[in-house]
Amino acid sequence: YNEYKSYLRSNMLWLLKETAQRMLGISKRDEDDNELVRVHNSKFYQDYLPDENKRYSCVHCQAHLAYHNDIISKSFHGSQGRAYLFNEVVNVRIGPPEVRQLLTGRHSVSDIYCACCKTTLGWKYEFAFERSQKYKEGKFIIETVHMVKDNGWARDLMY
Repeated sequence: YNEYKSYLRSNMLWLLKETAQRMLGISKRDEDDNELVRVHNSKFYQDYLPDENKRYSCVHCQAHLAYHNDIISKSFHGSQGRAYLFNEVVNVRIGPPEVRQLLTGRHSVSDIYCACCKTTLGWKYEFAFERSQKYKEGKFIIETVHMVKDNGWARDLMY
């Protein structure tokens, strides 16, 4: 419990700092002169995953989300049906952490959103209270209703 309190305290301080900096238009410190740099008209640059591997994309806007090889498990369920557990994802924004009672116990999770169309895709496991669930920490759940197979899948059918 103390470990979780410490984790929450550090995340909340980080979130407050990030929110205040965003509201003031301030980004990271400049490495050379150690002054704060103002951000004007910041843009989002979409990540594109190379074509050589099978990948999943957002069903709503076709933004690349993850490689098939990054799937850890396909035996998860979200609020809208089946979901996959991924090791890494791209083109997502992460919301603030909150504690939820899930089927496998209590977890601190953050909702993840498509960075392009802002659709809620699933969640990121931030902290697991039970020792048996620690492997999920830092991993991502994306519900299958929000993703589509993108490339390289037809080649498998031919062989």
